Amino acid sequence: MNDSKLAHLKSHAASGVSRRDFMRTAVGAGVSVTLAGGLWSEARAATAAKGGTLKAGADGGATTDTFNPIEMNGADHPTLSILSSFDTLTEIDDTGAPRPSLAESWESNPDGTWAFKLRKGVEFHDGKSLTADDVVWSLQQHLNKDNRVAEAQQIVQNFEELRADGPDTVLIKQREVNFDLPSHLSSYAMIIGKQGNEDWASGVGTGPYVKEDWQPGVQYLGRKFANFYRDDQGYFDEVELLNITDPGSRMSGLLSGTLHAIGSPETKTANRLAQAPGFELVQVPATQHFTCDMRADMEPFTDPHLRQAVKWGINRQEIVDKVLNGFGTIGNDLPISRGQQFYNDQLEHREFDPDKARFHLKQAGLDSADLTLATSDGAFGGAVDAAVLMQNSMANAGMTVQVDRRPADGYWSEVWLKVPWCMVYWNGRPTVDWMLSSTYTSDSAWNSSAFRNETFDNLLIAARSEANETKRRDMYFEAQRIFWEESGTAVLAFANILIGQSDKLGHGPVGVTRRMDDSRLPRRWWFKS
Repeated sequence: MNDSKLAHLKSHAASGVSRRDFMRTAVGAGVSVTLAGGLWSEARAATAAKGGTLKAGADGGATTDTFNPIEMNGADHPTLSILSSFDTLTEIDDTGAPRPSLAESWESNPDGTWAFKLRKGVEFHDGKSLTADDVVWSLQQHLNKDNRVAEAQQIVQNFEELRADGPDTVLIKQREVNFDLPSHLSSYAMIIGKQGNEDWASGVGTGPYVKEDWQPGVQYLGRKFANFYRDDQGYFDEVELLNITDPGSRMSGLLSGTLHAIGSPETKTANRLAQAPGFELVQVPATQHFTCDMRADMEPFTDPHLRQAVKWGINRQEIVDKVLNGFGTIGNDLPISRGQQFYNDQLEHREFDPDKARFHLKQAGLDSADLTLATSDGAFGGAVDAAVLMQNSMANAGMTVQVDRRPADGYWSEVWLKVPWCMVYWNGRPTVDWMLSSTYTSDSAWNSSAFRNETFDNLLIAARSEANETKRRDMYFEAQRIFWEESGTAVLAFANILIGQSDKLGHGPVGVTRRMDDSRLPRRWWFKS
């Protein structure tokens, strides 16, 4: 490649375009770009200043939080903390596509055999070099019967063979072919630790920051790892990540200058950031969605007509307007956003319809219903307000809803999966199969509506290994139709990811899969020079 062409591509990559658009430009310029995306990363790194102490506030933390990958819950504060000290094999870019992290490249065969090539020169915080044996051991932890991370367990259980092929290659043979494996390996729980590690709380990973202090539900402190293997991440000298449950307190911390970035600012005050000198509001339409899940294995929701009555009795537009203040779109009881590949756009859209709700109540043999909805702003910001709005709208359809307000601390361990009906938020997943398989198959431990349908399960198995895209689409459409008709999951809204920031911070394209830049804000952002 001549120098002028290289300079042009670096300038294009540094301008903030997505990796996918950059690669299109590279191809148009007659340049071959590998999965490692080194040129793109090099150009992004050239725009970022290094140094300083980042102070960020997020919610979702609890005293029960842990760094142990088989006990994680995926909430914002603990996940931000974990991914500051640990790495996964892959990451998801702003287009929803997998890109390298610890794995620099990968190859696959049609029979479901994969070879992941590891980067050379990667060290753990104690100086040990990363090897394929560390990766194999770390992934094998998810076979533990006590694993609480359903999607990680499902991914690894599909490995017929998992072994090292020399010091820097990991071989995986799948029982059932799934072309989404590189995306799956980006999951927050698929972190890589040292072989034989029995003390995950020590925080000894390969990530950009060495853990200095970790107080579950309170804070994470980390300092830059001098031998971190990447130049395009880990720009800060130190990071301080605080768990701040109250959104008003997070906003106050940002506006006072105590914090540089906050996750999920209150939608009713978020526009203040766009107007306040020195601050910015980052808004990303994404796969994040809010649901209320009725368990089909618990009374009174064992009756499918009662579940239908609830769904028709919810005024979703009111929730988008009054809780999200327009920062989102209404849901249609599918955990897949409209912009995702294979979204079923042929289903009737459920809108608030008291008459249909009453019809289904009668089909359930009821003239009215008394229901209890557990909620907490620890579920998501505005969850209590959303529950009150539902209480009002459903009263018009013959259903009396008692709003059971629960404390934020312990909500995910004491309420979710344990009560008949509760509020839930999901970060979404990059692919239809990943979202449906990890959460709603019959054997998923995260199946919070206890939805079980053998035909649905079999459609997902068949679709993920189907090379013909048209046939694959038809299978996913049918699976979504079954879910829409039968499940107890009411998808209220898809919420835009919101991040409040000081204008002193810089960043590239923001991830669309999880909040706080796919829970990697401390790794990817920097202070402007």
